[in-house]
Amino acid sequence: MSIVHDQAMHYIYQQVLERLLAHMSQGQRASLQLLIQRLLVIAGGPEYIGTFRLLVVHGADRQSARLLAVLRAAQLSIALRAPVTFKLRVLVTCLPQNSSALLQQHERTFNALFMHDDPRVQLQMVEGATVGPFCCQTELTARHLPLSREALLLFGHLVDARPEALLGSRTHLELADAVRLALTAYPGADALVTAMPASQRRRFAAWARRSLRRAGLDSPSSLHQCLDSLARWLGQLHAVAGTPGGVIDPPASPPDRSLPLHVLMIDDLLAQLLGDGDLDRVLGWHFQAEREGQPLAAYVDPLAMAQLLEMQGRCNAPGATGHHVRLVEADTTSEPQVSQPARLASAYGLEQTQLACMLYRPFTNQGLGLERFLQCCHADMLVALPYLHRALQGKPCPDAVKDWIVNTSGLPLAKLRMVYKGRLGQGFRQLLTNLARRDVQLRFVGTAQRKAQPDGA
Repeated sequence: MSIVHDQAMHYIYQQVLERLLAHMSQGQRASLQLLIQRLLVIAGGPEYIGTFRLLVVHGADRQSARLLAVLRAAQLSIALRAPVTFKLRVLVTCLPQNSSALLQQHERTFNALFMHDDPRVQLQMVEGATVGPFCCQTELTARHLPLSREALLLFGHLVDARPEALLGSRTHLELADAVRLALTAYPGADALVTAMPASQRRRFAAWARRSLRRAGLDSPSSLHQCLDSLARWLGQLHAVAGTPGGVIDPPASPPDRSLPLHVLMIDDLLAQLLGDGDLDRVLGWHFQAEREGQPLAAYVDPLAMAQLLEMQGRCNAPGATGHHVRLVEADTTSEPQVSQPARLASAYGLEQTQLACMLYRPFTNQGLGLERFLQCCHADMLVALPYLHRALQGKPCPDAVKDWIVNTSGLPLAKLRMVYKGRLGQGFRQLLTNLARRDVQLRFVGTAQRKAQPDGA
């Protein structure tokens, strides 16, 4: 029975490979052969390819899907020529949450490549602080939302950042922590393959060194020779970024790796491998055009960014009121995708009241902007202004006032009091300042430009 099963699976894998090759251009097929040779070399030769383990972080864009298809074609091509082939680990990250439609697209891709039942393939997903098998059920992928929501809100309250930075360089820390979690839970990867261009990787390496240095961490000189080590150090920054008042300590040392975890360089092959072709039809993907065109576009929703920019503009507008701060509701005259007011809020499990509170930052500098925030968004709470200050100072006040602060901000009162008093741990302020200066492409964006307010505002 086992022999019959193996023969049937071998036939299925051959059919999958033939279908992939039939939908590749001549240039893609030539680049595929070069990729196979590169995999054999980095594994140490054909005799070691059966123990070679390759990790890929799977995003939500056309480039990620095509890269996965090409890696699958390489894996199956080697299997036809040799008795064994390399192992492939696919890591799907929920940053902060994948929608039901996106999870179903991942599922269609994995089914088209026949990856679920192949023991040489491991499909995983990172949700918050846990790593587990890939699951396309949305209700199971929303368990970490409270942590993502609190991290974003806290960052927004502590730093005066542009929207591009609010959803920007923190993404790199989240990705690094996802890789760290995957390598900790399932160690043994030999290399990570990425479609990120060399210029972006160099920018990332420089940003990582600068972030660690400004946070007061003396990282080892060999840090960037091993991706596992780099992920652990950046993962430590990711953990501390959500804990004001905490001390940044070096990460705990894991068991020594026999070989460093390298990044597989395929920049010279990307143009051909991931160029226009018919692979999209094989994968069954329906790509969103706004997610295309730039590295890491798969991890930051452009529509969510646009909504955040719109909402900040409304907050900064002279005479802004709670009615004007809210995002425009959906209407039949607008394009459906643009008019979704809950795109950003639902991704992080936020209410628009909490988003507006984050953008006003009313609790910083001992509540300097609290009165203006109330005037613009919660005029009925102006009479309770003295009690709000007492609650943030830790003094006795009505429980209803405390509940209002927590519900409006989305943050625990203990953390809001730290924001109010401005007591941040060693290196924490410099870390946040550095994160607030870069967008997801790690380009400098500076600080938010806020309009001067009238006297007494």
